[in-house]
Amino acid sequence: MPKGDPWLNTNRLVEKHDSDLCKDWANDVDTLLTFTGLFAATVTAFVIESYQWLQPDAVEITVMFLARISEQLANPGNTTAASIPTDFSPAPSVKRINIFWILSLTMSLMTALIGILCKQWLREYQKDASLPFTDMLSVRQMRLEGFKFWRVEDILSYLPL
Repeated sequence: MPKGDPWLNTNRLVEKHDSDLCKDWANDVDTLLTFTGLFAATVTAFVIESYQWLQPDAVEITVMFLARISEQLANPGNTTAASIPTDFSPAPSVKRINIFWILSLTMSLMTALIGILCKQWLREYQKDASLPFTDMLSVRQMRLEGFKFWRVEDILSYLPL
């Protein structure tokens, strides 16, 4: 049994336990944030490319207008006005693909946001209050109960999903 001030001994044990636990969680969140950042960058490239599928092809419209201009130049008496085609509608599969890409990007960014919030919670949890040992243990217990109430451990475990 350790000798000395029991409050000091208890505080050391609690700090070591909390430090190890928070260190593991922080490392997990750091790894997750790295993966999330890479994933979001990759998905963004696909969103940019597939988003163009939702709009009419500008090359086809240009060719159509050039053909009409050429026709008007060939037949000066023909006064039919060239109109912009308004009947474009992307295929349902294109819409679904874009919905899934954007949802994937949104979920990835939400995961990053929640991960950053968890890192802030962990930092606040470990914040040293420079108080006497009895008060430090009381503050630590209050923070631990807050962690349990807000289910931070559950949130951290659900982030990779």
